[in-house]
Amino acid sequence: MFAVTLATLAAFSLSSSNGIALSGPVSLSNLAPADEYFGRQKLSPISIRHMVYSLKDELYHARRRSDAIEHDAGIVDDALQDWSSRFPRDSWLPSTFWNLAQLYASLPGVDARTRALGILQQLRDRFPETPYAAGAAREMPASLVRAVDAVSGSPPSEQSAAALTLEDRFFTLSGGGSDPAYVRAAWELASTFERLPGEPAQTQAIRLLALLVDRYPTVVFGKWAMRDLKRGVGER
Repeated sequence: MFAVTLATLAAFSLSSSNGIALSGPVSLSNLAPADEYFGRQKLSPISIRHMVYSLKDELYHARRRSDAIEHDAGIVDDALQDWSSRFPRDSWLPSTFWNLAQLYASLPGVDARTRALGILQQLRDRFPETPYAAGAAREMPASLVRAVDAVSGSPPSEQSAAALTLEDRFFTLSGGGSDPAYVRAAWELASTFERLPGEPAQTQAIRLLALLVDRYPTVVFGKWAMRDLKRGVGER
């Protein structure tokens, strides 16, 4: 039995609990015990992963209201953040972050989609050697666009603040607007600011349109930005 146990542990050391090959052995001290509990609701790692899959299934089959699912996603998120802070090298974390991000991205509303973007960024930055990090980096520009698109569906009193938050995310993620992967996100943000009332929103729109014209004049979004600047911001 001892020999079998050693063989099992050796096999386990060749791959993570996600089934993804690792470059080195998995230290058991890095793994959260199954009877360890996290977050305000004291969820185990297995419960956290199970809840993510269950919530995705409930959303897909429309078994519950999306706001109720988003509430429970927040509970899972709280537990996952606690788990990741206490066992930051646990090999289950990347796939769990990825699935939670996908759940948030599927929910309506700017809050959920902004949260999806934040989790993808966390996944990219904290687990750079995993395939999930590469997937997160590819997904982030589109995730930012989806969050911007959701601004118009939020309460009018919250739209300006949401747009400003996403503009900050844009400049952070795109390296000050230098990453061409985020060109569409800049255009969508400019369009959002153009639709908002008030001079500050129009100033933000001009700032983004000017960036597009300056850095991406031959791209379609840069050409559209020049068109808007010529005819007057807000005149659509």
